[in-house]
Amino acid sequence: MNGQTKKLMWGLGISDEDANVIQHAAGGRFALSCFPIGVTPTVDQLETDEPCLLWISKQGWDTLKTLPSSDTAHIDVTSRILIMGGDYDLAELESLLECGFTEIIKPPITKERARDVLLSAVETQNLYQDIMHMTREICLEREMLERKNDMLSFIVSFLEKVTQHLDPAEILRAAQTELKTLLPVSAINAICWSPQVSENVHATIYVAGSEKNDVARAWTEMLKTHAQRLLGDGVVSIDMNYMGTVKTEILPSSDTLLAIDLEHGGANFGVVLVQCHEHPQLGKDQIQILRSAISHLTLGLNNAMLYTAAQHNADIDGLTRLYNRRHFDARIVEENTRHRRYGHSLCLMIADIDNFKNINDTYGHLAGDDVLKDLSRILESSLRTSDYIARFGGEEFAVLLPCTSASHATMLAERIRIQIEEHSFVTDKGILNVTASIGVACIDHTHEESPVEIIRRADAALYQAKDSGKNQMSILYPDKSLLVAGGYAT
Repeated sequence: MNGQTKKLMWGLGISDEDANVIQHAAGGRFALSCFPIGVTPTVDQLETDEPCLLWISKQGWDTLKTLPSSDTAHIDVTSRILIMGGDYDLAELESLLECGFTEIIKPPITKERARDVLLSAVETQNLYQDIMHMTREICLEREMLERKNDMLSFIVSFLEKVTQHLDPAEILRAAQTELKTLLPVSAINAICWSPQVSENVHATIYVAGSEKNDVARAWTEMLKTHAQRLLGDGVVSIDMNYMGTVKTEILPSSDTLLAIDLEHGGANFGVVLVQCHEHPQLGKDQIQILRSAISHLTLGLNNAMLYTAAQHNADIDGLTRLYNRRHFDARIVEENTRHRRYGHSLCLMIADIDNFKNINDTYGHLAGDDVLKDLSRILESSLRTSDYIARFGGEEFAVLLPCTSASHATMLAERIRIQIEEHSFVTDKGILNVTASIGVACIDHTHEESPVEIIRRADAALYQAKDSGKNQMSILYPDKSLLVAGGYAT
């Protein structure tokens, strides 16, 4: 104890004679330090000496009782022996026993009696220390169990939240909410693609904000950089998804940014960027929880991206890689509803390759396939990212032009018709010249019209272009007036 080889005892108000007997009985293993009546050892002295036993005379005890409890409370933590001198009755003895004395002895103290009391007190103290040690171990084990229970509860909750959705945006929203209980998370942004694709990747960026602005652009560029690190130049197109999970603008900061590469089955399929508003201080347990959470997040996003890819493939034409008729039928309903709600202009364009049967019959279906793929690329390069293209059926292509007036739609259709006419279509049978006829229908927001009627009107305009000699552009207005323009098929 504090470098001492002997255990220290205190004597409070005991006589010199009693002190000598106690010291002699204790032998060389103990030392006795005495205080006169009226002098109370301080808390600092208690912490410095760490006495194993306190011998108190009855007179010394009577003096202690007159002092404020705040001055004597620290003495109660030490085992105490009361030397009961003078006269006393049974009631007083019972009262003293309730004060927490280990033993009460009556003088004169003999060496044998002092040794017995000392050994009993030491044994009691050792037992007390053993109990305290066991109590601390139990408390530590309980704390560990509570911590493990908290870890398990977090992981169960996190797993439930990130696996109950098949929408990557919903999974990322849930992950941001759950991780806030572990990290000072301010935003989660991500870029993901199909785990089954490693080249010609069509990726989706998930931005925590709700609109396209400088902050969103900063996150987009950072996510593109991470995707390039994993794929090189493999990303050919990117869709944007604004999740709206944060209301304030949070720019990426490398000091408090956690980048997580998404990998499953040896294949990378994205990166998640976790932005914190302060540098996270993680203990060993928290790091273990975070690793488990990342594992569950990766699994949830992997399943979601596989599902998204399956949905996408179901909506994509296998030859041209444009949307198919099934997807178009759902999209035109959405666009028509949006057009009605906000009063935006909306036009539909249907393009049909002229004499396509003759191409198949003369040059073969593989050459026809080459023409279809080449024409789809012409449409993609000629339209805005907000425009929508689908393979309508066979050699027909449908294009939805939101926020486009009739005059602009006709100019665009005519420009595309000319591009097709002037383009050299490369096939396995050589270079072919191809023309197309285009029908256009624009929606009048003052006149309610179903998607079926819109398609019927664009189709009627297309057939009018065909009947007028092919290689034509024709628009049929809501009032049934018709405009036909263009060249003539050869």
